Amino acid sequence: MLRIVVKTLKAKKHISVRIANIKKALKNAVAPKRIAVLKRQLKAAKKVAALKKALRNADPEKKAAIKKKLAVARRFLKKVAAKAASYRPKPISVRITAIKKKLLKAKNPVRRALLKKQLRAAKKVRALKRALRKADPSERKAIKAKLLKARRALVKVASKVKKAPKHISVKIANIKKALKNAAVPARRSALKKQLRAA
Repeated sequence: MLRIVVKTLKAKKHISVRIANIKKALKNAVAPKRIAVLKRQLKAAKKVAALKKALRNADPEKKAAIKKKLAVARRFLKKVAAKAASYRPKPISVRITAIKKKLLKAKNPVRRALLKKQLRAAKKVRALKRALRKADPSERKAIKAKLLKARRALVKVASKVKKAPKHISVKIANIKKALKNAAVPARRSALKKQLRAA
């Protein structure tokens, strides 16, 4: 009996820790897609927690039904957690290297200018991360606020880079790819028109 109680307490702690970690990640998230998926993960984790609580307090005849719901909720949480992990930002040094590579290949002046802006923003984030590691406890709060602001600025400029015009050969390749996957006649017709114009 004691073993079952200890096991139940550990399980309760586990889901509460997961909820706390998701909240922490949500507080630090800046990319809209990551924020959205973390909110879904938090909702799913809270549902698992609620069902665990309901199972502990349930009458014996209701336990089987709650267990089924809990199994479904756990599977959904696992799925959403995997998606949230895929949206986790890459290390800043990796991102800087990737921006530099894109800048070397970029031909369009608008795209080049935005990539340079993105590189400056990424370097600022890296500098603030380093400063945070070395900072005194009294300075950490101010640096964290600056870092969050810098990360938001980086996400904003990264979004603009995605929308920036690419080199014509890249544009043609993207239209051809979209045309290959298009099923609706009106969409295919519009893509063919784009391809002729390019």
